[in-house]
Amino acid sequence: MSRVLEPSPAWFEIDPAFYAHGGTCFSDDELAALGEPAGLAALVGPITPENRGEEALSLANLGARVTAWSPDPAAADPARTLAGAAGIELDWRIGPLETIDAGPFDLIYHAWGGLQPTLDPDTRAAHLARLLAPGGRLVLYDRHPFASVVGLHRGLLVVARGYFPFRPADNPWTLGDLLTALAEAGFALDLLDEFPGSERYSTALDALPGLQWELRLRVPAAMLIAATLAFHPAPLEADTPAG
Repeated sequence: MSRVLEPSPAWFEIDPAFYAHGGTCFSDDELAALGEPAGLAALVGPITPENRGEEALSLANLGARVTAWSPDPAAADPARTLAGAAGIELDWRIGPLETIDAGPFDLIYHAWGGLQPTLDPDTRAAHLARLLAPGGRLVLYDRHPFASVVGLHRGLLVVARGYFPFRPADNPWTLGDLLTALAEAGFALDLLDEFPGSERYSTALDALPGLQWELRLRVPAAMLIAATLAFHPAPLEADTPAG
């Protein structure tokens, strides 16, 4: 009798020894976008159970002084456990991005899963700019918003939802919205790269059963953005004293 081999949870566990011995999770593209992080003050987040803080540990191993940001304590727990087992100390900040009182930072790595559908790109870009020193660098690696547009119908790749926010199921914001928000917050774009998949994370295309590789290569599923803070715009409205 044949049986289906079920994956063991151990297959997906991260060996803390990898980071204890100086390992990094970054792809060659990310390393090129990061430049030389040694000695820089870096903010990494949001730390979630999905990314488990691997980028924060990687930047620490590359010589950066890392502050790890997580939206809530429970989301930070897997990363704290991994960091402790690897013997790497991180400076933690827990709570919304706008409550972070550290910095200014030389580098911000905006981690996978941080671009939620409920995100307001203008507000997020403004808070990132507030936390960076002039000339500081933002590196963002996350899901590509266009990947959620496509679906499969009888083996064919089809447009299943709108890329523009006309209906409730459509994308609430586009890549253009995000880039414009960064520009208005004072960022100068250095790099925009798009990929048909991710080496470390699942994408919207991975959720399509039976998607053929030649079709997968036609749609961007992940993106890498690098930008430099060229100037500080006017303060956020909430930071402006009432007169």
